[in-house]
Amino acid sequence: MKLKQSVIAMLSVAVFSMSAVASQEQHSEHEAPHTNLSDVAIKNAEITIAKAGSQEINVKQTMFGVIAPNNNNIVHVGAKYKGLVTSLPVNIGDVVKSGQTLAVVENVTTGTAFAVKSPINGEITERYTNIGEVVEQKPLFEILDPSSVWVELSAFPENIESLRENQTAFVYDLHHHKTVEGVVSYISPKMSGGHIARARVQLPNESGHWRPGMHVKADAVTDIFTASLAVDNDAIQRLEDKPVVFVQEGNRFEARSLKLGRTDGEFTEVLSGLEGGERYVVKNSYLIKADILKQGAGHSH
Repeated sequence: MKLKQSVIAMLSVAVFSMSAVASQEQHSEHEAPHTNLSDVAIKNAEITIAKAGSQEINVKQTMFGVIAPNNNNIVHVGAKYKGLVTSLPVNIGDVVKSGQTLAVVENVTTGTAFAVKSPINGEITERYTNIGEVVEQKPLFEILDPSSVWVELSAFPENIESLRENQTAFVYDLHHHKTVEGVVSYISPKMSGGHIARARVQLPNESGHWRPGMHVKADAVTDIFTASLAVDNDAIQRLEDKPVVFVQEGNRFEARSLKLGRTDGEFTEVLSGLEGGERYVVKNSYLIKADILKQGAGHSH
């Protein structure tokens, strides 16, 4: 019988049982919701504690868009004179170096052959001719230098109000979870009929990972400030439809209602309800909330 009771007790602790709670007294009308946990219950809940203090907040505007070629890195290469194409050693998709021969053309007037060479390092994205064609004053190739690309973003009115050129932006690959830092380089002066404006971020792309046509998300940092008091967003729960954190005083965890300010998605400014230096629950704060709610439900019968 004793062995059976011991097993039941161990299972209760593992599922965060409040049999380990020091007291389950009913909260008075004016008392803040709280719970008391034993040291064993605190350990098994795997909660983490942080100390409230100042924090740099990077306010961001989130937008979605698509990778596009950097138009400044596109060149069209043609023949200097009217001539017959006699050699084409490259094709679409080939990576070429500056000065590399792309075609050989024979001048129809003099019969002299001359080489058409690449003016940049890049990749051939279009070839507009074939061997045996006579060409004159038209592009033979399009070459793209992919070392930098553009992100064409859809910006809504709430985004535009705080967007500025030269702001830092973080761009996220939605498929491979990669992130790269870029700069807002352009904001359209007009909006479309759907109340959307175009914003552009220029990205470095030496690895070639960011390919035109790829769909991405971007966070533009529109404001940076130091909040005199802030809390980790993982700590914030809602009780009675109000934001709260759970302040620790020994084995007692009290729900503290907060008035919140600006956020960057990781930390949120606290305007009132908490003092600097107070210790609050971050990880697994939802377990504290669940126990307080359970106590309330039990006392309502």
